[in-house]
Amino acid sequence: MANLGAVNGKLLRVNLTTGNAIVEDIPQEIYTKYFGGRGAGTRYLFDEVPTDTDPLSENNKLIFLNGPMAGTMAPGSNKIAVTFKSPATNGIASSLCGGHFGPELKFAGYDALIIEGKSEKPVYLWIQNDEVQIKDASSYWGKNIPETGEGIKKELGGDENIHVACIGPAGENLNVIACITAERHREFGRPGAGAVMGSKNLKAIAIKGTQDVKPAKAGKMANYVKELYKEFANNPKANARRNYGTVEMVDGINKLGFWSTRNFSQGQFEGADKLTGPMMRQEIVVEDTSCYACPIACGKVSCVESEKYGTVHIEGPEFETLGLLGPNCGIGDWEYILKAAEVCDYNGMDTISAGATVSMAMECYEKGIITKEDTGGIELKFGNGEALIAILEKMAKREGIGDILAQGLKVAAEKFGAPELAMHSKGVSPATYDPRGSKGMAVTYATSPKGAHHMISPTMGAEIAGDRFAETGKAAMIKDTQIQMALVDSLGYCSSMRFVMQVDHQLELFKLSTGLEMTKEDFYTVGERVLNLERQYNVNCGMTRKDDSLPKRFLKEAMEDGPSKGQTINLDLMLDEFYAEMGWDKDGKPTEEKLASLGL
Repeated sequence: MANLGAVNGKLLRVNLTTGNAIVEDIPQEIYTKYFGGRGAGTRYLFDEVPTDTDPLSENNKLIFLNGPMAGTMAPGSNKIAVTFKSPATNGIASSLCGGHFGPELKFAGYDALIIEGKSEKPVYLWIQNDEVQIKDASSYWGKNIPETGEGIKKELGGDENIHVACIGPAGENLNVIACITAERHREFGRPGAGAVMGSKNLKAIAIKGTQDVKPAKAGKMANYVKELYKEFANNPKANARRNYGTVEMVDGINKLGFWSTRNFSQGQFEGADKLTGPMMRQEIVVEDTSCYACPIACGKVSCVESEKYGTVHIEGPEFETLGLLGPNCGIGDWEYILKAAEVCDYNGMDTISAGATVSMAMECYEKGIITKEDTGGIELKFGNGEALIAILEKMAKREGIGDILAQGLKVAAEKFGAPELAMHSKGVSPATYDPRGSKGMAVTYATSPKGAHHMISPTMGAEIAGDRFAETGKAAMIKDTQIQMALVDSLGYCSSMRFVMQVDHQLELFKLSTGLEMTKEDFYTVGERVLNLERQYNVNCGMTRKDDSLPKRFLKEAMEDGPSKGQTINLDLMLDEFYAEMGWDKDGKPTEEKLASLGL
């Protein structure tokens, strides 16, 4: 492969069944056609994991891929993607994690890491440049996230420059909403990466690297980045995110009437004024934190002193965590929200999916579908913070009703006999934005390849600036946003960088980092290619238009009050328009002509 500057072009492949670790060259075509991250991960999954693979079998793989700018000073270039077949959707999934874990893999000399096979006993992987070891992790099995990370660092000599990604009890117990946690507070979240890692008996991955990353045009890149940092310093949205984290969105979304409340039965939470960014800053934030190469530093370390729970100390909560564990469960008390987040963080559970699952169970309880006998004596009503925390602990351990809930809200609701109360698409819950108040999000949730994930195409901002209730005329905007997010995820930088870094900036940073020349049209083609390859993988898994679905609540039950009052969603109308825009047939399958035009 030609010299591509910051790109190492090396893939570390570790087989846990045989214990072998080999280094492979990554073909240059991967970078020119998929960039890295989510895009390249999709290519590897498509080629290496058959669509009939059981997601929790040893034949599934965890495919970690950095973006081409990882390890440089390109703003926010810290996101590494893991791609796998999801136990929640039985289709493709990719999840991105910020912090320092991805750059550290780059400093160790690798752009990618593929984990395959299954160990007979619990192990962890230790990567120190070209030294790769599979080490016994029996003493860590059953331990929570902080205990595992701190213990492994101590075992390896106590070097704080070692970065650890691990699973907690939820992943060990194959909970389908288990995540992989890097450095205690950064997660590969949503559709079950932690369960896949647990199914392999892999407790953790520890990395320390000492190699340099050298952009193709280092001097020009340094000057370009310096000017971008000035723009971030003067950008109002970036400053709001710096001050309040993602919670800066609370006031706007709640006032517009589409903040998920009580299992998405309402769009406004009556206690929202106590949960805004300024209130969070005043009441609980004690420190700001930053991921690698980030000019915003949106991370917020928060703390409450609780009579019941003692000192509760977390990073966040992020807006999504706040929404799903808070108002969507009818809870507006920082004490309970932070403790619930801590339970998820310690056990390695995705907070969005966890909150959505518990809120579904709360509605079932309030309607008499499940009883106190089912919950083990817990009064699982909306607004009961103690009940939320108790149920989350049961989910992590798979005890009692927690064993059912750990199978995901779709399966759990079916077992309760109330499938209509599960707010999901493809088995994965939406984020905290109710699509009845921002209808482009209906298409985002329904067509997301990994279930109802908001960051596939966050259309909220554009819709708020226009007609957020319109159901026609949005397909081009949704497609463009999906393409841009596929680029963001494949280039490997944080989506918050889009406050300043538009496509022209991304293209220039890619050129300066790799030395590869590319037109804007070619750039967009990469994003569209990623979307269609993901779609084709799911089609090959047997997914059709019927899987691009939304719950009855969004389609038939009008919002009862607030600024989004009276709204439902005509999803079929929106899907017809979107499929046509994408070049897919009426069933949502990419046409042969579309695939051929993208070199697929």
